[in-house]
Amino acid sequence: MKLIEIRVRNFRSIEAEQHFSIPGRMTLVGPNNSGKTNLLRAIQVLFTGQANTYGYKRGNDLTFGVGKARTSITATFDGDPETEGEIYDSIDELHQLQGTARTSSQLNLTLYFTDANTPVYSFFPNVKRPKPSAQAAQYSRTHIALLNRLIDMFSLHYVPSAKSIDQIYFDLLTPFLRRKVSKVIEPHLSEINKSLDEAANALNNELKSAKLSEYEASFSLPGQSVEALVSGFDFMISDPQKTPIHEKGMGIQSTALLAAFRWITKQEKSEGRESLWLLEEPESYLHPDLAANCNYILDNLAKDSTVIKTTHSMAFVPQNPNHVSGTRLNSNNRTEIESYKTFSEAVSAIRGALGIKFGDFYNLAIFNVFVEGPTDREIFGWILDKLPEANYPFSSVRQSKFEDFGGVKHLSGFLRATYQFIQQEYACVTVFDGDEAGEQERRNLQAYFGRKSIPFDANRNFVSVRSRFAIEGLFPDDWIITIHKEHPSWFDSFSVDASGELEPFKVKDSNKSQVQAKLISLAEAEESLDWANRFINVFQMIDAALASLHTNLQKQ
Repeated sequence: MKLIEIRVRNFRSIEAEQHFSIPGRMTLVGPNNSGKTNLLRAIQVLFTGQANTYGYKRGNDLTFGVGKARTSITATFDGDPETEGEIYDSIDELHQLQGTARTSSQLNLTLYFTDANTPVYSFFPNVKRPKPSAQAAQYSRTHIALLNRLIDMFSLHYVPSAKSIDQIYFDLLTPFLRRKVSKVIEPHLSEINKSLDEAANALNNELKSAKLSEYEASFSLPGQSVEALVSGFDFMISDPQKTPIHEKGMGIQSTALLAAFRWITKQEKSEGRESLWLLEEPESYLHPDLAANCNYILDNLAKDSTVIKTTHSMAFVPQNPNHVSGTRLNSNNRTEIESYKTFSEAVSAIRGALGIKFGDFYNLAIFNVFVEGPTDREIFGWILDKLPEANYPFSSVRQSKFEDFGGVKHLSGFLRATYQFIQQEYACVTVFDGDEAGEQERRNLQAYFGRKSIPFDANRNFVSVRSRFAIEGLFPDDWIITIHKEHPSWFDSFSVDASGELEPFKVKDSNKSQVQAKLISLAEAEESLDWANRFINVFQMIDAALASLHTNLQKQ
């Protein structure tokens, strides 16, 4: 029998009915206080409601402001009628008594609480029970037996984030170790009792010799229980120094206990019970370096049991979006559950909940200018310093962080991997050289983003410095011609047309810094800024694009 869905209504922050499927495992993500823990608690209440172990109180747990409404929690189970015949025979008997028929292998169990905090379970909450006394009594007996049998098929383990490692060890692992060891001891119980009797007889003989025969001693196991005979165990970890687990770091302690959960699960499975693990923020007691290891352990745990966890860590978000649900608060501060189509959507929800932006991983600023290589970055930076801010404010450009990527191929790779996310968070403009390599990558990127419906438009998301020219082509043409005359070996290709006009050229990578230094020295010798006209045009376009993108982001 498997738990496959939960529906909750009027429980704490959850008012309108919320439901989420549980395909063997489920991870809940969302902001703090958005209802993730309330969903886990609702599952706990359902499975422990008979004795109200959770301690449900209408005044504390009923959603505030819903009047006379009741908390309602419904679980949907699915099983195999062939191997779990007792369950389905009882369900069919209830159907027969109330005049209905079972149509599938799924069954629903609903729990609600009365005004007096009394738990009431029902398999058919909207169907009237039979009224004749004999049928009503039979219905009640079958209903109670079915409820007990169904609940007993599951072993629920709730592990809150605030629980200490020692508590988890003593509450979860130690009882199973006692049970395991006691089974080994049980065959020797007669020998143990014989030894205890021998000790008691020796003591009684001494009492008799002291003329105190009215007193008689005896020894027995604590509470007549073999398990009670075993008080505890030393949990040791070697790394390679063998020491008690509580002397290890918190990360090692919690990782070892998570590994023990699967052993517990296998013990319960051997007893015919399905383990149900409710884990609050497992990352809260882990070292970040161990997150991937522990996530692997939890994935293995979900192979043998049902695992539902909450998390604020991207490391614990499954790649399969069907195994992730999100929580958020609506305008009335009520919990709503949302699903995600992709892993990226789920991770984005966590980043948003924590106030973390994707661009934070790349240390992006409010304004960002991406350029191909270090030469581009150095030239742009030097030019900006040369342009008087009073005459050329370029406020967005001057606030920008200029990032170079060691070449246009690396820039293109970065944009393919990240632009989808960072363009929703920060104002980013990419600057391409107009040479053949820059133009080709720009065309490829436009086609790539176009297929994904991601805007990547000229003079808004990117700027090309000069058609068919690299960044050096923004300097006056006659300067380039002069440098070529003096140092032709610095160029891979160079040409002028019939009228003497400069054609596209290519500087050798090994000589770029020398050409850059020569161009800067020529600019330094100029009294006016006429030589910078092309740069000024590029800066104007970048500045306008950055300002527009930033304004649009602020409106979102």
